[in-house]
Amino acid sequence: MSTNSETFCALLDAHDHAVHRFNAVPDDGRVTPEYEEALQAMGKALDRADKAVPTSWSEFARLLGHMACGGQTGIDEDNANRLILHARRLLAAPEEYRTTWDAALAEYHRLKATFDDMPSGTDGEDEANEASLDALDTLIVDTPAPDFDALLLKMDMAQERCEGITFIEEYATAIRADVERLKQGVR
Repeated sequence: MSTNSETFCALLDAHDHAVHRFNAVPDDGRVTPEYEEALQAMGKALDRADKAVPTSWSEFARLLGHMACGGQTGIDEDNANRLILHARRLLAAPEEYRTTWDAALAEYHRLKATFDDMPSGTDGEDEANEASLDALDTLIVDTPAPDFDALLLKMDMAQERCEGITFIEEYATAIRADVERLKQGVR
């Protein structure tokens, strides 16, 4: 299993950079536009880093340290639940399916975040949306769910993707195949 996925590292590194940038803002007791901008960037980076998906135990340890601010704070309930799910996932999944799933999920999240951050009407917006939807289709149709937690996530994502339209048959077929494989214990 990879010990350093690029997407995971990029999300936590971006948060570290945002914290460093925020701490570099002069503290003269005033709330300046520079302070506000750095604070907002740090908050956005924190939210993304909290949702980073570790693909190895070393990444899990880094995420745990991030969430506990190096032991300086407690971990809130949402992050504690995320950590538990990550630990269960890392313990339960066979390496090949888990690695493939984690990479596809991370790529979808990366492309979706890129699209979500684009102001409406920006050049490349349609291409960014298409890229995130293609990554979602790859995750749902072409990437086997390594466990039931991943399968539930896949089902939720498929349902959300098909909101307001007929459920895509390829999604149903892929989900059925995952259910059958997992039900038989063939991971």
